[in-house]
Amino acid sequence: MSRKTVIAAIAATSALALGLTGCSSGGSEGGDAQSGGGDQTIDAFFAMPTGSPQESAMKDLAAKFEEETGATINLTFAGGTFEDDMKVKMASDSVPDIFSTHGWSVNRYAPFLLPLNDRPWAEFVNPGLENVVYDEEGNIYALPLEYGTTGLIVNYDVLDKVGVDPEGFESWEDVETAMQQIKDELDIAPFTSSAKDRNAGDIANFIASGAFTQEQNDAFKDEGFDKALWQEGVTDHLQLWQEKGYFNPDYVSATADDMARQLAEGSAAFALAWPSTLSTAYEYNPDANLGFVPMPGVDGSYLVGGEGVSAFGVSNKAKNQELTLQFLDFLAEPENAKPFLESLGAYAGLTNVDVDLGPIQPSFDKYVATGEVPTMPFFDRLYMPNGMWDTIVTTTDGVINGQMTSQVASEQMSDQYQTLQSQ
Repeated sequence: MSRKTVIAAIAATSALALGLTGCSSGGSEGGDAQSGGGDQTIDAFFAMPTGSPQESAMKDLAAKFEEETGATINLTFAGGTFEDDMKVKMASDSVPDIFSTHGWSVNRYAPFLLPLNDRPWAEFVNPGLENVVYDEEGNIYALPLEYGTTGLIVNYDVLDKVGVDPEGFESWEDVETAMQQIKDELDIAPFTSSAKDRNAGDIANFIASGAFTQEQNDAFKDEGFDKALWQEGVTDHLQLWQEKGYFNPDYVSATADDMARQLAEGSAAFALAWPSTLSTAYEYNPDANLGFVPMPGVDGSYLVGGEGVSAFGVSNKAKNQELTLQFLDFLAEPENAKPFLESLGAYAGLTNVDVDLGPIQPSFDKYVATGEVPTMPFFDRLYMPNGMWDTIVTTTDGVINGQMTSQVASEQMSDQYQTLQSQ
């Protein structure tokens, strides 16, 4: 049965169920806030940094929903601690009514979430997300508001100064040759990253997504962690970059904001990060010439992405279930999704939402909208056991700051992999 058929079948069943519910005298699950009965509150927990544009946009949308429905939304936000906070909430059976699934709606949160195939926005889910947001039975558990996709972030003006065409990169060795040119001719560190915002994890994850053949990827998942392969495909590159002085000197103290500033002012040419970094960079310098290009992989050029951080699921134990679903549908409405995504600098996960991403729009139009460049899934989400992310961050960070060799980093990855697999 196709997913469209599954959606249609579930929608028909849900319509009948809702009709029966409408005849009942009530229950513990909430109804329309405008009905005026009982507690009309929603507890929401979102992965959005404090003070970020997306936090502000979400607060505006929540206020709008409250005004329209009379509901009360208790908003809580977290940045780098969100994942750990959610693990505590899951362990204590205190999952919020609605929360960010940040790419893990199927592989981690599905047992806590309602299937959402019957929602009015389900037919508009971007086909590029098909292999990511549905389980084997064709169920979808989160509203993928954000199509999280990115590539190698570049400053075109810096590259022009040394005569480098970023679309010509066929291997990471080509990128490394360009970085050496930039360092030699312009006397700047070509690559910017941030220890404080754990960007190291993204660097390793993004490179790994295209570093191995499908057979090798499957072996990581089914046969165990290949230390030599990880070292050759990922950490050896990063050790070289560290030894050659390609990373920004302030890496240890740098924030994501510092990364954006360095790209904006031309003191860095490359980054492996999310498009929101580009949006922030353009705030610093509207005249900057920035974008992202495909990364070089073993099977050709690729982007990396899937279900973004701003994907939202509804708890199957939500105290006001129908009201919470109503809020989720509200977020999916194009007039609401558009300003939120534009604040994030993110591509839409729904095909009926038209987003204007300003100066970074050309990158999406050229490499994402056409579908010609494959979007590879996040490596850790498909081929690593749950819980590997922290180790990816710490080992990669150790290589970047020179405190760990490529070999030791790969060995620690292997050790943690085995520990998690045995649990």
